[in-house]
Amino acid sequence: MNNSTTAIENIKIGQKVKMASMGHLIFTVTAENHDGTYTVETRLDQQNVLSYGNISKEMLRIVSV
Repeated sequence: MNNSTTAIENIKIGQKVKMASMGHLIFTVTAENHDGTYTVETRLDQQNVLSYGNISKEMLRIVSV
């Protein structure tokens, strides 16, 4: 098992992550769903927030601070 796979298992609410399909944006994990998926969001500007739900942990990578 490599380090990125190990890190995936430790995703917590409030952590900064990148989605595999949108590597240029940094999202914040806002919820862990009952089925083990996550809800993430990012602020695009003052008025727009981009949010995705039901994202599997395999699609997320923790951003090191």
